[in-house]
Amino acid sequence: MKIRLLLPALLLTAGSLAAQEISANLTLSAFNTPENKPYIETYLSVIGNSIVYTKQPNGKFRGTVNVFISITQNDSLKGVKKYTLNSPEISDTAKPVNFLDLQRFPLPAGNYNIQLTISDPNQEKAKVVTNKHNFSIDFPKDSVHVSHIEFLESFKKAEGENVLAKSGYEMIPYVSNFYPPNMQKLTFYAEVYNAQKMIAAEEKFLILSYIESAETGARMSQFSSYSKQSPQKVNVLLSEYPIATLPNGKYYLVVEVRNAVNRLLASRKEPFERLNPGIHHNLDDISALNVENTFTARYTNADSLAEFIRSLRPISSESEKQYAENRIKSGEVKTMQQYLYNFWLKRNEAHPEASWSLYLVEVKKAQKEFGTQTLKGYQTDRGRVYLQYGAPDQRTVVPSEPSSYPYEIWQYYTLRASGNQPNNTTQTNKKFIFYNPDLVTNKYELIHSDARGEIRDDRWQLKLNSRDNQSRSFDQTKGTDHFGKQSNDLYKDPH
Repeated sequence: MKIRLLLPALLLTAGSLAAQEISANLTLSAFNTPENKPYIETYLSVIGNSIVYTKQPNGKFRGTVNVFISITQNDSLKGVKKYTLNSPEISDTAKPVNFLDLQRFPLPAGNYNIQLTISDPNQEKAKVVTNKHNFSIDFPKDSVHVSHIEFLESFKKAEGENVLAKSGYEMIPYVSNFYPPNMQKLTFYAEVYNAQKMIAAEEKFLILSYIESAETGARMSQFSSYSKQSPQKVNVLLSEYPIATLPNGKYYLVVEVRNAVNRLLASRKEPFERLNPGIHHNLDDISALNVENTFTARYTNADSLAEFIRSLRPISSESEKQYAENRIKSGEVKTMQQYLYNFWLKRNEAHPEASWSLYLVEVKKAQKEFGTQTLKGYQTDRGRVYLQYGAPDQRTVVPSEPSSYPYEIWQYYTLRASGNQPNNTTQTNKKFIFYNPDLVTNKYELIHSDARGEIRDDRWQLKLNSRDNQSRSFDQTKGTDHFGKQSNDLYKDPH
């Protein structure tokens, strides 16, 4: 998995030039060689307006940063580089430019920790900025495998040897996974290993690439391509997509390797985010769907269809929610049938009805367990979490405790990737706290979770115990201890 160390997230706003801190991005990618000698490439991009420039003898200005990169494994040093990186010379310090550096470290398969330390020697009171992260390298010797996907700013045919050259091309890394409106292309590079071990020499195979929505898992059909190649020890994919029409959102760039009968041999995906406020998802093409012989054709009552579509909200993206509301307001049976069918077709092209049937079973469970007199089960906080993430591995129910409102603690050992999560990756050991402040209905409210994208409130115990504890201190995070109070212990160890 590619690791991205984005230093600006840790920096403070510069109060003066003398106290200015360096802003830089560091990413890395792992590759292999035909001799099965893996290595990583680190890409460092220094933001030009975050450093101090000094005047050179030729009248131009240049900045300098000191860089220290260390790689450790179980506290043992496996790689280190310490060097000075100079900026390009500029004529006007009011028009600085960003500059980058690429380093390579040979490393065998394993788990590692990388640490970057960077400072500006031209600043008297410059703060040394340090960041570190874990990463792993795993390239099996006897199966097809895909390297990390390297995002590129540009590429061209290499003219001689240089540090940016690879596979006959000179490639400028794009040291970010964020694509603002001015970026009109997504360019990338990847390698495929060991194809010759799994595919006959006379056969062709496919390297496919496409953009996938991280919110829904749907493939963006207009952003896909393939390359038909003969098996080699190392096969190369160098491609780009025009993304001027790619809407706002979080996505994956996916690379797949498939043989002549379309069997998946290997895959790799890399997350990225697109900001493109002038472009929106076009869901209107569902009007062309013929649903006469589909499972949705059985649903002919407008109210029932509207209710089915509303029940999809816990697993819908924001754009889907908005579009669904418009379909419901129209009251048109056909368009609602088309929307319901299209929703599940995008998620399971082979068996959309099977996926819908399984989900409907869970909706009914949520209604029975979490529904109230005024809210459907999927509209409640517990119902939404249940449908979005599945049943918790541990559910602790505390209907009565001195000084506390009724509450529940849900723990997920592994939080599955869900359709509308911004970052569609697996999380581990995540918890949700619900409480019932009105003591009468079954309407439990979510007050805290440590899962990404969920509400987080470190003062949740104060809310839980606010029947007797009316603290006005914003620094206080725990309520007064009472006999029988065990919420903190249960949160640490649900049972």
